[in-house]
Amino acid sequence: MSFFSINFSSKKTLLYIVLILAAVSGIAGCSGSAESNKYIGYFPGEGIRGYNGSSWSDMSEGLPDNLEAELITSDSKGTLYLTTDFSGIFKRSVSDNMWIDISSPLFKRRSQLKGIDEYRSISAFCIDPADSSKLYLATKHVLYKSSDAGQSWQKINVVKNKNSYYFTSLAVSGNVLYGGTSFNGVIKITPSETTDINDGVPKEYYSGPFHFCEGVSSLAVSKGKLYSGYLFARGMVESSDMKKWTPVNIPIKNDRTEGVYGISPFKDSVFIATNESVYRYTPSDKKIEIPPLQKELEKSYEGKTPAMLFVKGSDKNPPLFVKRNTVEYKMEEKAPVGNRQALYVSWSMINKDFNGFMDILIRNKFNAVVIDVKDDFGIINAPIDSKIARELGAIRDTNIKDIIKQLHDKGIYVIARNVTFKDKKLYEAYGGKYAIWDKFSNKAWVGLPREKWCDPYSKFVRDYNIEIARETAKLGFDEIQFDYIRFPTDGLVGRCLYRFKEKDDMFKSEIMGDFLQQARKEAGVPISIDIYGFNAWYKFGNLIGQDIQFLSRFVDAVYPMVYPSHFGASFYTRYSNADRPYWIVRDSSIRSIYHSRGRTVIRQWIQGWNYVSPTWGPGYILKQVDGVTDGGGKSYSFWNPGGDHSMVDRAFTGRRTE
Repeated sequence: MSFFSINFSSKKTLLYIVLILAAVSGIAGCSGSAESNKYIGYFPGEGIRGYNGSSWSDMSEGLPDNLEAELITSDSKGTLYLTTDFSGIFKRSVSDNMWIDISSPLFKRRSQLKGIDEYRSISAFCIDPADSSKLYLATKHVLYKSSDAGQSWQKINVVKNKNSYYFTSLAVSGNVLYGGTSFNGVIKITPSETTDINDGVPKEYYSGPFHFCEGVSSLAVSKGKLYSGYLFARGMVESSDMKKWTPVNIPIKNDRTEGVYGISPFKDSVFIATNESVYRYTPSDKKIEIPPLQKELEKSYEGKTPAMLFVKGSDKNPPLFVKRNTVEYKMEEKAPVGNRQALYVSWSMINKDFNGFMDILIRNKFNAVVIDVKDDFGIINAPIDSKIARELGAIRDTNIKDIIKQLHDKGIYVIARNVTFKDKKLYEAYGGKYAIWDKFSNKAWVGLPREKWCDPYSKFVRDYNIEIARETAKLGFDEIQFDYIRFPTDGLVGRCLYRFKEKDDMFKSEIMGDFLQQARKEAGVPISIDIYGFNAWYKFGNLIGQDIQFLSRFVDAVYPMVYPSHFGASFYTRYSNADRPYWIVRDSSIRSIYHSRGRTVIRQWIQGWNYVSPTWGPGYILKQVDGVTDGGGKSYSFWNPGGDHSMVDRAFTGRRTE
């Protein structure tokens, strides 16, 4: 029986994330609860329940109704801890009959909107096995410690913090805290220094020696050894000297999706849970076997089961957190956003040969079109009603209403692409009042010469873009797509000063969340965002603000830009030039769905023009399409800067005639 499957061939794509074992590191034989319950489970939409061996009973008292659980675990005294995505952290002691919120105001989501009252995601949590009063957690980029079992919390000062660490797992031994991250590998944190421990961890080389470490899914430390697990078939490694890693050769059954979700030391062995099986690993002789627990778990999953389960330890297994979380990627079925195959059309193509473009669109059964409304320079190619846009001289009169009607008459879904925070018109207006500022020159900041960026923290800037979206929707567009929904990446970004930032410790992703949450409320039509392709591969939330897990809560579709030629020269070179486009797009699809938690449509931007593409041709086009569908999706959009989709036409025509 497989505990993880993505059924790519079925009509309804299912992403099953099953059996995640999380460690209560180094603790053996602790009880999940002093009550009669054998299991503590989380049922989405129903809350927390306890299982006494024959039936489930409610244990949700003290918890919010909209809770999305992340982890259920226990300390050596049987006190339960529950972490969540946006509701904070709770605990329930043996003597209590309700959960107690032990979240600190420090964990709150920073927002410039009124009425936002929620917490940042608890992205990692661990208990000190030597002292259960010491708790550690991460709210993505920030670490906290409690020395009194959660009564109070203090921020941990990470020496030489890159301010980009995205913590995904934690383990502690003495005064050393180990942090697993999304792309920086494993780091060793002490009061005096921070050290990378990445010699031998799974890596993906990008260009030359530059690389990204695979995201760490689980950490454990026991008897002088450190263990680190990974998702997406990257396995597990161990270290005896806390400097170099060697592989633990667990049998990977699914070479694309299998991940190590939990590592739990137990006596002289280590229990390892992947989404295919549970293994027992003996470090002394490197022996790996399937323990009786595997069959017991299979039996326990007969019938309805919770999304998450905490099981008490016994003389045969460690205490463990089992996550049988079935994420059904049903968003492709959601009208009107799902199952859209789109072509981008430029204004140059509209003016040159729109009829020819329409022929390609209809002949190849595309059902959506992306059109620039607000372009890369802040020009608005539509007669919208906006006083500010008129003051800026930003409105360009076009026949956009006629174009929308022609497309709608053919049953085509019409998407407006609005470039957001890169806006030359607004940047230069009002004496540069709304531009990102240069902290050294005391002038408007300039990155690349042709790029002019406005300050995302400015309410005026955000409201202006939301007004444009709202007015654009009134013209008949079916969806508003926000591009450049990020902070700048090129130029001397260290000189950037954000004069409208109200809270110094606000994550960049949080202001993007503010914008999108408000835009979705006001636009009147579905909204979507374009993100860098690598922001679908790894969690980069505090670099440019594109945190797919967080932002997916506020949008109807996400467009990862996964043009194969734009990935570094060293990336995925284990595949041939001919096959590389397929694997890049396929794995991007898998990761996008996983990281967005199935909350939103994944409609990847794929490559429709020749750019450093040695195998460019119809095969290049079709391999990308196959990558989308084999990766679990149905939706995609072809980008060609000039709107010339003749190669797409050749590819699709050839496939039809095969």
